[in-house]
Amino acid sequence: MRAGTQDDDDDDDEEVDDDTQFVHIGDESYRGLPVTGFDDSHGAGVNLFRGAANLNSAAASGPTDFSFLFASGTQAGQKDVALTTPVSGSPLSSPTSAGYGQAVGNESTVPPILPKRVRSEEEICSASKRWVSEPTPPQPPARPREVLFGHIRGEERGSDLMNPPLPRTDAFYWLRDDTHESEEVQQLLRDENTYCAQAVAGLQGLRDEIYSEMKSHEKPFNYSIPTAYPGGYAYYGYGCKDKSYALHYRARISSHDLASLDDSSRVPNEVASLAASVGLQLMHPELILDENELNEDGMGEERPYLSVCGPCNSADHAVVAYGQDFEGNDSYKISFRDMAKLAEGAEDSVELMETDGSIEWEATGHNALFYIGHDHEFRAYVVRRHVIGSSQEEDLEVFKETDARFSVSIGKTSDNRFLVIHSASSETGESHLLDLQQPQSGSLACVCKRQFGLHYDVDHCLGKLYILTDKDGARNSKLCSTPLATLPYSESSKWQDVWVPSPGVHLDSHHCFEQFMALQGREGGICQIWILLYNDVGTAPVHKVVFPETCAVGCFNTPRTLAATKSLYAVSLGDTPDFKTQTIRLHYTSYTVPGRDYAYHVPTKQFKLLRDSAPPGYNPSLYRAEQILSKDHQVPISVVYRVDKRPQGLHGSPSPTVLTGYGAYGACQDPCFDSHILSLLDRGVVYAIAHVRGGGELGRDWREEGRYLKVKNRFRDLVDSAETLIIMGISEKSRLAGWGESSGGLLITASMNMRPDLFKAVLLLVPFTDALNTMADPSIPLTSTEWEELGNPNQRETFYYMLEYSPYDNIRMQDYPAAYVTASLNDSMVGYWEPLKFVTKLRRIKTDSNPVLLKVDFHAGHGGASNKDVAMRQQAEQFAFLLEQIGVTGN
Repeated sequence: MRAGTQDDDDDDDEEVDDDTQFVHIGDESYRGLPVTGFDDSHGAGVNLFRGAANLNSAAASGPTDFSFLFASGTQAGQKDVALTTPVSGSPLSSPTSAGYGQAVGNESTVPPILPKRVRSEEEICSASKRWVSEPTPPQPPARPREVLFGHIRGEERGSDLMNPPLPRTDAFYWLRDDTHESEEVQQLLRDENTYCAQAVAGLQGLRDEIYSEMKSHEKPFNYSIPTAYPGGYAYYGYGCKDKSYALHYRARISSHDLASLDDSSRVPNEVASLAASVGLQLMHPELILDENELNEDGMGEERPYLSVCGPCNSADHAVVAYGQDFEGNDSYKISFRDMAKLAEGAEDSVELMETDGSIEWEATGHNALFYIGHDHEFRAYVVRRHVIGSSQEEDLEVFKETDARFSVSIGKTSDNRFLVIHSASSETGESHLLDLQQPQSGSLACVCKRQFGLHYDVDHCLGKLYILTDKDGARNSKLCSTPLATLPYSESSKWQDVWVPSPGVHLDSHHCFEQFMALQGREGGICQIWILLYNDVGTAPVHKVVFPETCAVGCFNTPRTLAATKSLYAVSLGDTPDFKTQTIRLHYTSYTVPGRDYAYHVPTKQFKLLRDSAPPGYNPSLYRAEQILSKDHQVPISVVYRVDKRPQGLHGSPSPTVLTGYGAYGACQDPCFDSHILSLLDRGVVYAIAHVRGGGELGRDWREEGRYLKVKNRFRDLVDSAETLIIMGISEKSRLAGWGESSGGLLITASMNMRPDLFKAVLLLVPFTDALNTMADPSIPLTSTEWEELGNPNQRETFYYMLEYSPYDNIRMQDYPAAYVTASLNDSMVGYWEPLKFVTKLRRIKTDSNPVLLKVDFHAGHGGASNKDVAMRQQAEQFAFLLEQIGVTGN
């Protein structure tokens, strides 16, 4: 693998050979699932390690070259050197590969050596019978390949690179196939699915029971609140229990009596009720887009995957644009639907390819819109203006980001006056404004030139720019302003402070209205919304919005205070496009309270409930959420449980528990209601969320303590959280499961390598496990943009730090919990090979007989299945696996 960039002063260096360096053992081709059972776990790694001919050979190739696990006397840089014969019965011997495991040259087979932890004869016999009778996992062969980290001529791998590059050996690098054209790899993925299906076949009854429960929590029709736009239309949509995808509608706004309308001209009763709650009367509903029809392939079949961006209506409501992705790789093609011709059955025009799905129409008419194109690594990097009816090749390039560390996004200011083009990395942001009163000019005004360490977001109201920024050391952000006339290139030093919050307040976003501003953020880790009147600029915000739920009183049988219990909620601004309004929409939810949408009248501070999203038959009094702190690092741990299953609250005997976390990019795992979790809670399972460092729950400093060269703090926090749950008697090791998705998978697997004894089972959804290899290769999507978040392992310090935690590189010869792992073939964020390599290596090296399963979705992307029912069945199977492992099978 190539790894490195050419430095300017390295012209006399030899160019590193890009040829693949392999070590061969007879016939290495993958031959499919073994016919007979095979010991893929217990003692296999121990036999391999202790049976190596010369462990000291590792020293010759450096501490980072682990080729000695697969070969004796093979060092980095050597080509075509035969591996020492694998130990018979070890992970490197294959019962299905001709010549595999036989002696090479004059070397003889090393006899197997008993593992250090010796089992009784009865255990061995029992295990042997089980290996023969139970399903057998795939056994892809090891094909050691040299991977280089650091400088390589002709590749852009950052600065301060290791030169000469440092080599390491990866036995399963070959499982990566970017083109998806290797039949051998495809067969292996199919075999993984076969093995997984066989292994969980006994859980079908429990899986179906959980799926039925999840379906029962769905409403027959789940309508959104209609949103009015200038021009006489309101837009709404709904999900349907018996349909996999959403439907999108619009209706005319009427001020007349609707009593004389026939049924075909009326909106559904629930829509009419929701519209009336926001002061609207609607008639003549029109179907804009049925995603279910969009998902049909034209031959009576459904496509296996669909993701839709939009639909987005033009300012005059004449044309609707929407993005569609049928692959799961987050590359959208944008289509246009002429509403006047829709009744005539006119086909939609597909005009824009290779976009990220972002759509922003011009402020008037339907002449043109702006969109973002992505590069071959799926990085959003260019903004273009497209004139409807023209070819994409004619589009005007408005902005292009050439720095691979930056990604581009677009939006409009709240008054629709400007298009905002924002380019940002983890460390820096820069915004440009395009005046939508003269959009065809393509002339941009930079708000402030990018400065390392300076972030800012901008909105506009009545000739002033309001800027949320971390300048002047305001790590949790403050609100500033500057006259529009100071553009282009206003100086941040001249921005005037509007509100500098107290140290415990972190501001996340702001939204301007004509007479006031709404800001979202956190205070003491709790979600808050503030309202600031423009005539109070220079003073504190007029008020903090106090939601009705936070004023409730009650009795809680817990060791926590009432205030602490009631702080577990999340609030956010709803969709309020009317710039001149005095009533805004707000959203409230918690772990135990389904989403509630409110209308909030700013002058009177009055709430009006618009919609309650509670599922049928849900009783919130049966459930409780609390928050505790971990014993060592004071990590907030949210704990959710069913009251009658733990009548003593957090006291009492240990319960089966699922612990999850994320801890990356400053993202917050806010308290949100998830009806699917009820299937766990109703069985007496405690659901716990560790808000580890790296997340943004406690502000910027909390995030900084879990990124770059402090990433390992995340894993320490999760281990600390698990230990706290056990020490407090909430759970116990034999009944504690871990759950991580994407970067949360990195959190769980790295923690599992450190303390596998803490978990009975883990659920890993598209886990980021091959951190070292992925972060060194800029050809992999998102790698370059992640260097400021995780670091660049082509640099020496980062390499050695990441080597200490990268999950794939730190699998050890020890007992591990049972694992259910998923991968998506078209995932552009976490390549399918990462979980595949992790599972393959884990099975070979671990010293237990716990199952390790891999489920591959051949059609989905990073978010998994798009079909609602398919996704629900998949989660039901995952829950069934966890429940069976932690000893919960009944309802």
